[in-house]
Amino acid sequence: MTRIPSSFLAAATGLTAGALGALPWLAGSFAVVQPDLARMLLIAAPAGGAVAVLGAVVLRQGHPGVRLGAAILGLLALASSPAFTRLLASHASLEPRAAGAAESTDPAPAPDRLRVFQLNAYHGYPDPEGRLLVQESPSDRAIRSSRLAAEVRRLQPDIVVLQEAWCMVGEGCLADRLARELGFHGAYARANGSLRWLGFEEGSAILSRFPVEDPELWQLGPDRDAFERRIGLSVRIAHPVLPFDLVGVHLANGDTDLAAAQAAGLLERVLARAERPALVSGDLNLPGDHAAVARFREAGYRNLMDGGIDHVLLDARASGWWPLWTEGVETRAISDHPAILIEFQLPVPPANDDWSGDWRTVPATEVGLDPERLERAVDRIAQLDGLHGVLVARHGKLVVERYFRGSSGNRPHNLKSASKSVLSALAGLAVKEGLLELDQPIANVLPEAADVDDPRKQAITVRHLLTMTSGLESTSFGNYGSWVASRNWVRAALARPLQAEPGTRFSYSTGGTHLLSATLSGAAGRSTHDFAREHLFAPLGIHRSAWARDRQGVHMGGNNLSLLPRDMLKFGQLYLNRGRWGGKQLLPWQWVDESTRPGHVGPRGRGRIYGGYGYLWWLRGHRERSAYIASGYGGQYIYVAPAEGLVVVVISTEISKGRGWRGELFGIIREGVAGAVIDPYERKSPL
Repeated sequence: MTRIPSSFLAAATGLTAGALGALPWLAGSFAVVQPDLARMLLIAAPAGGAVAVLGAVVLRQGHPGVRLGAAILGLLALASSPAFTRLLASHASLEPRAAGAAESTDPAPAPDRLRVFQLNAYHGYPDPEGRLLVQESPSDRAIRSSRLAAEVRRLQPDIVVLQEAWCMVGEGCLADRLARELGFHGAYARANGSLRWLGFEEGSAILSRFPVEDPELWQLGPDRDAFERRIGLSVRIAHPVLPFDLVGVHLANGDTDLAAAQAAGLLERVLARAERPALVSGDLNLPGDHAAVARFREAGYRNLMDGGIDHVLLDARASGWWPLWTEGVETRAISDHPAILIEFQLPVPPANDDWSGDWRTVPATEVGLDPERLERAVDRIAQLDGLHGVLVARHGKLVVERYFRGSSGNRPHNLKSASKSVLSALAGLAVKEGLLELDQPIANVLPEAADVDDPRKQAITVRHLLTMTSGLESTSFGNYGSWVASRNWVRAALARPLQAEPGTRFSYSTGGTHLLSATLSGAAGRSTHDFAREHLFAPLGIHRSAWARDRQGVHMGGNNLSLLPRDMLKFGQLYLNRGRWGGKQLLPWQWVDESTRPGHVGPRGRGRIYGGYGYLWWLRGHRERSAYIASGYGGQYIYVAPAEGLVVVVISTEISKGRGWRGELFGIIREGVAGAVIDPYERKSPL
């Protein structure tokens, strides 16, 4: 009587262990098995095997044959999970493959910008209550991939980087679907799972308007197991002007130490490639204060998402790439992660622009602006105290030209300190002509700078004056009156005490720009105004200008240049065109790029009136999509917004307006004028 139950128990445990051991091997043949379920099966199999072996040993009353069978099945179950995991890890080739793309009859244009869209395409999506739906039907996945394709068309990226891009038995791969539907080139590499054994896998995919070459998979160790393999997919993007390497990565989730080790290995590998620029797009999953982040920052790391660093992009060679703007994209209908969209200004020449400089007034709708929203913005600007005029141009066409309180556009207007940005352009032209060098001490050109009370002042360079980092005590604000009352402004500016080593501290000073004007005049052998007329104003078609001078005849580098409002708009358009004008590169595009990016030392605290500071240009920062301004006392502005293709000119009375007035004005420009762009992701038409 006792033998039957013991044999029965032994047989039951053995058969259960055998079934559990075989189940992971069989499940993928009949259904798509998600990795989480596969893990449960792999845990259950050895657990059942251990119970079967233990039962065979303990149940001595059972039939020997049954006990032996149970022990064998138990041992097989114990061995099945390691064997299955090993097979899973070594099964399908880890070599990346091309993602199927439709034939495209039109070659991709060669823009001077690059737009990258990155997201996790996890095989689930949040329901209306915010819960993640892991299991999807084939029709669900088809709908979600179509939504993703529609979103890509709306955002118009040049590059799409997908993490957790799924493949399903009988359904194909998401990367192939998108590549075919969008007409993109692409590459895909498997990271997790196995199509043969689980009916499912995930990986990294890169889709591109430009040809994708030399795909290579990087295994990022250390790693945890076959289900959590982390990889980098490296490809060469054959951009027609600037070929570059792109690495899509997805590092460890929830384990910052493991992610840090993987990130460090990734960085070493990226930096080892010195022949081309390299861009990394992916999830680092590291906190902002982690030591590995500092290492990435040294290699060009940028934190592109406020409130987190889940998504990053990295130019490992600091090759002149610049993120004009970045935005989080709501993707709840297609992903369990927020996506990121970023547009880079590439270090390549701008497209040809043969615009003659003749302003043609057009309706707002012709240049993609919402006329009602724009009109409301202009009305609000007109109500600001002391506002005399506002002009708005988009894509080289005049949309708004309004004057108020008795002002008009037919007489030159004093730019005040916005003159500094014009001087910046003149310095760039002098460098282009070989008359000046950025790191040239001004003492080599300016006799007064060679005869100073402190020999450290002789280290002041052209770059220091352009970036307001000469170290000299400021002549602006409370010191301005005494400086302009002096008999010799150049000597008076140089006589100011040196408060910091040149190049180490930002201090806004009109005296510094006056020194730059004197240096430029000495190098050019003519007055600053004459140099401007020949090299800048005449090519731009600017025929009316006035510029105040000091007692020695040096034109004021820092203020009091007067131009017609439409000519102020022309100057802004020159920078929007990255120095190109009338089919010629009037101002080097490299100079425009450098001038409108922050230096290593910039304004801080109360001195940070607007944002960062370039070469005599104030920078508005990422909140305004990298717009920048020439700024003059009392509300004289030339506002350049590359992301929207806009130039805005504001002229006002020459009295102080205060921070509140400025904040309201730029809020209106940001939300009302730039916000009037009908399609914020509009691509510039290829030539």
